[in-house]
Amino acid sequence: MNSSPNSERSRLARELHDGLAQELAAVGYQLDQVVGDPALDNKNRRIIRDIRFTLSGLINQVRDEIYQLRTESIKSFDQVISEQAESILFNTSIKFEVSGQIEISSSIKFELVRVIRELIINAKRHANCAQIKIELLPSQILVTDDGNGGIDSKEKSYGLIGVRERLHLIGAELDVDCDSKGTKIGIRFNP
Repeated sequence: MNSSPNSERSRLARELHDGLAQELAAVGYQLDQVVGDPALDNKNRRIIRDIRFTLSGLINQVRDEIYQLRTESIKSFDQVISEQAESILFNTSIKFEVSGQIEISSSIKFELVRVIRELIINAKRHANCAQIKIELLPSQILVTDDGNGGIDSKEKSYGLIGVRERLHLIGAELDVDCDSKGTKIGIRFNP
């Protein structure tokens, strides 16, 4: 990985660290002060504590992103995807399964991880699903959920526009098949 001070990935990592990561941490410290206030009733303390746990998960995701931008990860692709799914789905009842193992070129790995993250987030927020499956095949990744479909109505969403843009950058394609029984998304690429 090019970790030179002039590389775009290093610049982005610095911007994330010096901006978003620091601001999220500051909000977390403020929440800690509120939770510790003896005048706060227990009901609101639990609500704020849940918000703090969610924020901590976001902070960890940003730190992971910074690390991935700065280094060539020694983790396998399936391990990275599993960790991302676990972080995104933390504190939900949604189950996930990652199957298969593939070798991904470092030139496309970051973009594929970001695409899969966005698809998991979309399923979590919009599909009302109980399970997400990610199948890693030699030149294709399948992401399926058992939700209520409806991704076609979100065709113009910024999330899907971003997914398509990322995939276009690495010469990959997106196939979407959804109905009331769930959504199946195929990502075709050259490893």
